[in-house]
Amino acid sequence: MPSTTQPAQALPVYFIGHAGVSLLFSDTENNHIVQNNLRAIGEEIRAISPPPKAIITFSGHFEAGEIHGPGVIEVNVKRGTYIQHDFVNDFHDSRPSVYEYEWPHLDAPELALEVWNRLQKAGFKAKRVERGVDHGVWVPFKVMFPPEKPLDVPIVQVSTFHGYDLESQIRLGESFRALRDQGYLIVASGMAVHSFASIGEIQRARSDEEKQAATEKVLAESRTFDTELRKAVTKRDAAERKAALLELGNLPEFRRSHPTVEHFTPLLVAAGAAGDAEAEPLGVDVVEPGMSYLNVRFR
Repeated sequence: MPSTTQPAQALPVYFIGHAGVSLLFSDTENNHIVQNNLRAIGEEIRAISPPPKAIITFSGHFEAGEIHGPGVIEVNVKRGTYIQHDFVNDFHDSRPSVYEYEWPHLDAPELALEVWNRLQKAGFKAKRVERGVDHGVWVPFKVMFPPEKPLDVPIVQVSTFHGYDLESQIRLGESFRALRDQGYLIVASGMAVHSFASIGEIQRARSDEEKQAATEKVLAESRTFDTELRKAVTKRDAAERKAALLELGNLPEFRRSHPTVEHFTPLLVAAGAAGDAEAEPLGVDVVEPGMSYLNVRFR
């Protein structure tokens, strides 16, 4: 059952690098590091006492739909949510078993309704929707909370805004600050660097020499943006952090690292919800060409 006890202090906020479904089966050294990083965060969350009332999740795969127009936030109020096998790649031939993955979890439609009401009272356009749990949540959570150490806390899924207004994402997070005092834990799931376009450049190289050159170029871009992002997000003052994060959008590496912004915006929401909380990168750094698996705790 959800906790009804108020925490002694505001609960932390997490941003996690969620990876794709290959997180669950890839045997590479980097993937094992990413898994171990997430398991450690899962242990932290399980150790919170009293347990959170609910975990509010923001995912790089849950933007508000274009159908509602700009400036709208969606809150999932469905009971008995299924998990979505919403993978970028088609695994039906190479690894069909991924479509059989499940992740048992708890829903809390009544708490989702409270969140929806709160957003409306705060002046946001909020819509109630019914959807499944996308892989930006259940894939990392499946690693963080395995069957032998399940998550006995319900999840409430809230969208980010649709579109490129980055400042609006921070304002959204700011509206959730007070909920941290009321037993809600916020976990935003995205990627510090997420560029299939850059990875595609490497894959299209016509020779080993071109492939090496493209790999070095993309990796340098990814590392540069990851480094600048870490500098921005670890600023303690909320206003300075906000300004530094928004300034990242002017870097040439920004659009290279985020051709689309949906995997970057959950970090902005997390930063808004964190206020002046101290930000600390967690685990062993993993930056690959076109991808960064940065995890951050705000506390």
